[in-house]
Amino acid sequence: MARAALCALTVALMMLTLPMFVPLDQGEEERALGFTFEAAPVSSGIIWTSDLEPVSYEAVPVDGALFNVTVVFKFDLLDVSQSEPCRSASVQLRRKTFNYFQTVQSTRTDDSGNAVFIDVGAGTYLVRIEADDGRWVRVGDGSRSLDPTYYWNTQQFQVDSDVSLDYHISDQARGAWAIYHDLRDGGEWLWRMTGWERSKVTVVWPEGDWPHSHGDEIHMPSDGYMENAVWRRDISLHEYGHCVHYELRGGNFPDGDGPDPHYIDSESSPGFAFTEGWAQFFERAVNGDPMRPDGSSLESTIFADGPFGRGDEGDMDGAIVEGAVANVLWDLFDGTDPDDRPEGSLGGDQVDEEFSTLWDIMYSKDPDSIDDIKREWPMRDADLQAVFKNSRVPMELDPPSNPTSFVSSHSVGEGSLDSTISLTWSGAIDEGSGVLGYSILIDMSPDALPDMVMDRTVGSYVTGSLSPGIYYVHIRTVDVDGNWAEDAYTIGPFVIDEGAAPVDDPLFPEGDLSKALFGLLVVLAVVGVLLLLIISSDQRSAGQHPTRPAQLNGNCPYCGRFDHGGEYCPYCGGRLR
Repeated sequence: MARAALCALTVALMMLTLPMFVPLDQGEEERALGFTFEAAPVSSGIIWTSDLEPVSYEAVPVDGALFNVTVVFKFDLLDVSQSEPCRSASVQLRRKTFNYFQTVQSTRTDDSGNAVFIDVGAGTYLVRIEADDGRWVRVGDGSRSLDPTYYWNTQQFQVDSDVSLDYHISDQARGAWAIYHDLRDGGEWLWRMTGWERSKVTVVWPEGDWPHSHGDEIHMPSDGYMENAVWRRDISLHEYGHCVHYELRGGNFPDGDGPDPHYIDSESSPGFAFTEGWAQFFERAVNGDPMRPDGSSLESTIFADGPFGRGDEGDMDGAIVEGAVANVLWDLFDGTDPDDRPEGSLGGDQVDEEFSTLWDIMYSKDPDSIDDIKREWPMRDADLQAVFKNSRVPMELDPPSNPTSFVSSHSVGEGSLDSTISLTWSGAIDEGSGVLGYSILIDMSPDALPDMVMDRTVGSYVTGSLSPGIYYVHIRTVDVDGNWAEDAYTIGPFVIDEGAAPVDDPLFPEGDLSKALFGLLVVLAVVGVLLLLIISSDQRSAGQHPTRPAQLNGNCPYCGRFDHGGEYCPYCGGRLR
């Protein structure tokens, strides 16, 4: 009896402590359950948000039944000595209806953090602001399983006049606004520079133990793993640069491995160095300043010389050092300066603001390394060469020589009934970087010049089926550094006669009776062997019978399942009677 009374008392106490069950927002639910927002340490990985109290409130009586509501949102910076507006954020005005709040208007804050709602009816309201600009970035709360967008609700207020309210976001979750604005700056800068927009990137914070990009999503750790990471603009823009690169390439990064952890002067592989070098460059380009937080500069530091002791010095291996890649990209991006490359100095460059050219290559050529940028660059001169060499990426400007000899399936100047031409050639030389490949052009002109798009990396080619006519094959050589031969090696004329068709080593060669008979015998022998194999297989199959499984009492002897008494098993179809 005493035990039953104790249970009843416990249940009664639990019922008394439960809040009234009404639909609540996340912040309201946590408050109703008694959570203290400020108590959770950041190192725990849980970042609480709190409801907002107004810093200032002003009500101006007006005649009429509809009113205007103006709200201003700012967030405190890391040291809380200054505040910044919550720009271009999603804001909803919610009206209290019975026991829940219903969104009645939505808008976005302007650059000053202002949101204005027009023609609002009298009633009880709150305003919700979310770290989502609807365009470039959303910041999700990684401490919750469903990863909701970070949001803050204001306390309730009455509307029976025109109302103006100011709010300051000062809880520890305000770091979401720091990375939110950093990524918005990156997206806006890129759109302004190129007219291209990266689709929305989601930041999840806190998540993981190190900042990293998954292509469309960025994970940022809590302070327990990396202090103030979400406040680090260089980290945020670096990871966003990876997201830009990922989407530019259609959802992948260049192939290549690198060390873990990696550093700006680490040696890795061309693909990995290009991926990281682009991100290193991107963070500095958005800021418009080559100086990095560690005091090094993309303008003057030669990262391929291992200034932090993670690489060697003096060799031309910049293509596998991410900092060297960033050096090159920065010099292509920035403007010229008379003092940028003093007489006899290896530092600096004289290439003037060529980001549009760089972006065109990034956008349309899908480069896998800084060497691809070098090869695709359209304006080739000593200033461009200096940019690459200054960063220890070798580049020479001398063009290669074209082939000097060939072997062909067709005799030059003689008609042929074979509509395809097979060619091999040799003799192309480049004493600097080496021959990379060839551009091929087939036409009816003896003086044409192929374009500067590489078609082959080997010295052979087979044309498609050509219609009757007279043809020339033009071959133009390109070297590893992207220099093209100034002219072409032309072979021809090749004459394709009327009635020509593709010839691909026919089984019965025309005009040779002995070869034709030999070919026929080969075919008959192959067919005979196949027939013998088929007959032998059929005979073996006919002599084999399926093995019955051990008979079980009342079960099918084939599959072992229950015998229902029919002529055939209902499961495997085997005949039973």
